[in-house]
Amino acid sequence: MKAIRRTIHPEVKVIDAAKGIVEYIASNETLDYHNEIVRADGWQFNRFKKNAPFVDSHNYECLDCLLGKVIDWKLSGNNLVETVQWAIDAGLPEDHLANIGFKMTAAGYLKAVSVGFQPIEYCTRWDNDKTVYNEQCAALGLSREVSPDVIYIQHEQLELSACIIGANADAVARAYKAGVVTDAFLEKISTEVARLKTADSTDGPAAVEKARQRVRMATLMEFKTKINRL
Repeated sequence: MKAIRRTIHPEVKVIDAAKGIVEYIASNETLDYHNEIVRADGWQFNRFKKNAPFVDSHNYECLDCLLGKVIDWKLSGNNLVETVQWAIDAGLPEDHLANIGFKMTAAGYLKAVSVGFQPIEYCTRWDNDKTVYNEQCAALGLSREVSPDVIYIQHEQLELSACIIGANADAVARAYKAGVVTDAFLEKISTEVARLKTADSTDGPAAVEKARQRVRMATLMEFKTKINRL
């Protein structure tokens, strides 16, 4: 099965602003908007502990996508708690996403992280034999009215992502008004949104580029409209 990505809007705690260290609740056992649940005691880190990358929006295409590293991970009750060190000490340009992302995080505008993982064992409400599914629902204490589509039982973490591109336009607009981000960043993030939204297109290069420019302009306009309304 392909890698799965699941995003929550967690509690965020800046541990050391000078070093760029932030603690996130990366995952929990709440029903997400995919109508799925990821079991807390099923997390495995055999592959993750060899590198533990902290990246931008599950994007691995170039070194610019690397924002830092996960320096600690643990289970606390039903929460997967991970501590990240943003690469603000790496001498990167001011407009690099690592520097901008940390500023937005410290200022309270960027809160979402997303866990990328490889499923190992799971059950679904469509299984012919629902024994495991029913056992998992009972263990989670779910009522009869709650029927997750999928319950992930065992899963290997691959990476942790900051959802910079996924940050809503209101948050970006507020960050701009507060002087946390610049016009150059609005251009940069709009271009990245356009690239991601057209990445799976099967059209020819010219058509893809045309679509990408339309998305970039629409995204930039959305940001500026919300900025003007603040």
